[in-house]
Amino acid sequence: MSSSARRRPRPHRTLRHRLVAALAAGTLAAGVATAGLGAHVATAPAADAAQCSSSNFTDVPRTKRNYYPAVTWMSCNGITQGYADGSFGVGKPVTRGEVATFLYRQTTPNHPKNGAVYFTDVPATQRFYSTPVAWMAQGGFANRDAPTFRPNDPVTRGELAAYIYRLAGATAKRPQVSAFKDMGWSTQFYQEASWLRTAGIAKGYADKTFRPEQMITRGETAIMLQNANRHLIGRGNVTTPALNPLPHGAGNTGSTAAWKAKAATWAVAKAQSSSSYYQYGGNGPNGYDCSGFIIGAFAAGGKGGLPRRAADQYKAADSYVPLSQVQVGDLVYWSSGGSVYHIAIYVGNGQIAHARNPKEGVSVTSINYAPYNMLSVAGRYS
Repeated sequence: MSSSARRRPRPHRTLRHRLVAALAAGTLAAGVATAGLGAHVATAPAADAAQCSSSNFTDVPRTKRNYYPAVTWMSCNGITQGYADGSFGVGKPVTRGEVATFLYRQTTPNHPKNGAVYFTDVPATQRFYSTPVAWMAQGGFANRDAPTFRPNDPVTRGELAAYIYRLAGATAKRPQVSAFKDMGWSTQFYQEASWLRTAGIAKGYADKTFRPEQMITRGETAIMLQNANRHLIGRGNVTTPALNPLPHGAGNTGSTAAWKAKAATWAVAKAQSSSSYYQYGGNGPNGYDCSGFIIGAFAAGGKGGLPRRAADQYKAADSYVPLSQVQVGDLVYWSSGGSVYHIAIYVGNGQIAHARNPKEGVSVTSINYAPYNMLSVAGRYS
């Protein structure tokens, strides 16, 4: 134990304050290209923080000056406990689930703890990252470009830059001239990496590259998170989730009939096509209204004979199931005054495809994109 750890702290001089003072004096510095050490974090209880001035990970001794201060900071503030074998895993790639958990513990946010599922591969409970990933979705820090989160996949430097940028609420635009040789105006994560450099979070490598596609290690992540801490304090609270949860049971579609799978595939492809557009009374091949789009999807699956109007398509269903049991190929409806006026096809993973209106066109959205006037049942065709 160091002499500073044995001295009785002055009133209100917790480890948090001592670290800030030390950092302000420049006594801690990093020797890796990702950046120098940053500020404090308020996640560990005061009593624990006051007793913590070092970490004892087998792979991060004090002599490992590149990583020891940042890893100790994470340990002392309850952000990580390392592995069961006593190591931190300093050189191991960090996973998406681990990053979500680190950021969650670092900011200790308030958010809806509703036990909802936002990604098909992350259960509401049972995983150490379940709640952190749900929070990432609620806050919009992790986009749902796909229905899965892939919690065990490694994180790239560009992805971590994006997580930090979003959580910090940064709004900096892309600079005209890049500071990195391997990134330009159109490079993915250019805006985020440029902000990290300006904010002193990650300066990149000595050869003036950022290497956005390179996997980042747990040790490098510790340094980047500590540097970013002053930008993250007080961030992350969520009142209204940015993403709607998946419907109960969504994504677990069982054995989907072949024609329904074809219909859903067609619907997604059409919605993603730049040539598709909304047209009142449209039956394709490019312009559709909502009921014409459903006819096209069913026809692609080999299912003909569907009525033309949305209200009649609702009545023609063979059966109806609660939305919590919706499956690929089922139809969902919106009604006003007792009459169905809009219809969409469920394509799996909490999403629907539909021809919405002249402004929004043909698109794939969350099934909960407009809960008002939405019927509580889905229509199922055999």
